[in-house]
Amino acid sequence: MKYLSFCLVSVIAFVLSSGSVKPDLPSSGYYPGETIPDIVLTDSEGNWHNLHDYKGKKVVVNFWATYHAQSRANNVQLYNYLQSRDSDVAFVSVAFDENRNVVERTLMLDRLESKSQFYEISGTGSKTYKDFRLNEGFRNYLIDENGVIIAMNVTPEDLKTIL
Repeated sequence: MKYLSFCLVSVIAFVLSSGSVKPDLPSSGYYPGETIPDIVLTDSEGNWHNLHDYKGKKVVVNFWATYHAQSRANNVQLYNYLQSRDSDVAFVSVAFDENRNVVERTLMLDRLESKSQFYEISGTGSKTYKDFRLNEGFRNYLIDENGVIIAMNVTPEDLKTIL
């Protein structure tokens, strides 16, 4: 009886502990080593562009929103850093605000050129927002020439060492 109780407790402990094993990577969004999917980008004039149009060059893709102070500050820092360097890295910024006027006004206040700035008119309801799991936090991606994610949440300091 003692042996049976010990075995039963051991089996139960094993079953309970096996459910707490965490995988190496989170199961949501996109991560380094994966190919970034093509997303449709809308510029300030309402024209559509594809992220895969940038294939063949390194790209920093930054997701942000005007209402999210940290992501807005990251957008400005990354843009200014890449503009200050004579770099072959393209910058693609995607704002998740439903009001295009708010995005345009923010870009003017932040003194950002609208050429590399895009917006998602569906805001947080967009497929991109959901696919990238941005409800867990805005982030950015450094993409190589083949569309493979090299790094996530890069800062200008990170770019200095990576590039």
